[in-house]
Amino acid sequence: MTTIHLHEAQPDHADHILAVLVAAFEQYRDQLDPPSGVFRETAADIRQKLARGGGFVACDEQRIIGAVLYQAHPDYMYLGRLAVLPDYRGQHIATRLITQVEQQALVRQLATVRLNVRLSLTGNQRFFHSVGYTITDYCCHENYTEFTYVTMEKKLTLA
Repeated sequence: MTTIHLHEAQPDHADHILAVLVAAFEQYRDQLDPPSGVFRETAADIRQKLARGGGFVACDEQRIIGAVLYQAHPDYMYLGRLAVLPDYRGQHIATRLITQVEQQALVRQLATVRLNVRLSLTGNQRFFHSVGYTITDYCCHENYTEFTYVTMEKKLTLA
């Protein structure tokens, strides 16, 4: 089994992070309404998200194979754009990336991590539930009148 190392994401990782996001989200291309914003993002967008918050990357010996972005808000940490290349799924890499974001929230004295998941992606909802997240709200994307995604949260214990 390949050893996977996690590192803090750097601005010069943006092109590689974007490539992982697009590859990981490819299965959803033309499947989601509204379409995923991943396919409109650029490396410059990823650099901006890293500058506004941060992120972590998972690497094998040769390349970035997973990533997650986060942004601190006054009363919670937002976890976004979690992605692992399809060939590396099932190795707990996503869970390790989530744990890094949760640790970052604790460092910043934020007791809640929040994320959004499409209603149609029930497998993703089950995954987040399995690592301690619960649905707290049903929401609509802009210009939609029916619910399109859920907000999920995990409460952390501050030291």
